[in-house]
Amino acid sequence: MQKIISLFIITLFFTNCKKNEFYITKIKEPSPKYPTLFYEFPLLNGSEEIANKINREIANELLDINLNDKYKSIFENVWATENRPMSRLSFLNYKVNTLNQNIYSVTFYSEGCGAYCEEFDISYNFNLRNGNKITLDTILTSKGKKELIKILSHKKRKKIEDYIVHLENKKATIEDKEIINESIWLYKDCLNSLPFKTLDYIDFKIKKDSIILESGRCSNHAMRALDDLDNYSYAFHISDIETYLNKYGLNTLTNQN
Repeated sequence: MQKIISLFIITLFFTNCKKNEFYITKIKEPSPKYPTLFYEFPLLNGSEEIANKINREIANELLDINLNDKYKSIFENVWATENRPMSRLSFLNYKVNTLNQNIYSVTFYSEGCGAYCEEFDISYNFNLRNGNKITLDTILTSKGKKELIKILSHKKRKKIEDYIVHLENKKATIEDKEIINESIWLYKDCLNSLPFKTLDYIDFKIKKDSIILESGRCSNHAMRALDDLDNYSYAFHISDIETYLNKYGLNTLTNQN
């Protein structure tokens, strides 16, 4: 009898542990108007209260839908229909950067459409202990933010200046030289936007041992053909930025199970 009770307790313990483990269920559906275009969403499962909180926040911001309301499809407000031929998002897919018992980081890739269509990606990071969003503002000290802004500004400036030198020394026809000169003008103008004033517009991904920060390209939609550098990505090992982290950030990023 004692063995049966012990076995029951052990089974119940592991069942509850399994119930609280976080995992992803992929929702994937084709557009009703353009069936070759697919939309994906990572539905987080695990601790119900935390998973629901995170799913609701992402869906509300990205898909403009309230998961507490009734709906036919989670994508119904962003894809094209017979009554709404222009989609808000032309497609949607994602990549999970990190998923453990402490952190959930996911990046979405899509194309937003209005006057014209523009591809973009956006990342979300969450603390799975409480379901709160993790941002650079929540994990960095004031001094750390200033130092990181300096580093990112320096890295972007150097990459642009090096590429300008490359373009200036590039052998080309007269016709190609005109295009190259336009690119050089674009990049020199972009240098005027540096240094960064804030980290608010820096995309932020959390990996197991590092964070990846990404800033936007120099060109607008009309000038994109002149911009070979595109977006700017910066990877930092967590150990290299520990001095920039506040107590919460240090505890969150260095205690990933």
